[in-house]
Amino acid sequence: MRSIELVLDGPSDAAVRALWQTLVAAELPSLGHSGTNDPHVTLVAGEALPVPTDLDVAVPETLRVAGVLLFPAGPGRHVLGLGVVVDEPLARFHRAVDAAAPGSVDSSLPGRWAPHVTLARRIRDVDLPAALRVLAADGPLPEVLTVGGLRHWDGDVKVVTRLR
Repeated sequence: MRSIELVLDGPSDAAVRALWQTLVAAELPSLGHSGTNDPHVTLVAGEALPVPTDLDVAVPETLRVAGVLLFPAGPGRHVLGLGVVVDEPLARFHRAVDAAAPGSVDSSLPGRWAPHVTLARRIRDVDLPAALRVLAADGPLPEVLTVGGLRHWDGDVKVVTRLR
């Protein structure tokens, strides 16, 4: 699988990693266990997604956090993340990326895409109340995340190509 992703600047990256560590400290699923992932928002994903060469739309500078978001991830499990508000600059940029890198999966298409920063994958439903409690006890969620760049991720060969 390949993807094109917005990465966060230093302080926003650190804020998300702190949330990951809060979950780790509570012995809950977290991307903080992986050690190889960076906080990001996937714009598009697909099996043969090309590296776009002609993006002429400005990368959004900030992302507004909408709150906690859940996606089904199999029986009794969910993906836990921070939802991102799709404002006009982000929607415009997403449409441009989708056009410049065709071949994305259905859930990446404009109108179907739900941008988010993943906190935990496949967390058990029975662990969701505890996860929400520890995240709430850690203080308020970030309201805004600052974008630090754009990258193309090729999961087949584990290569990151910095685009901006």
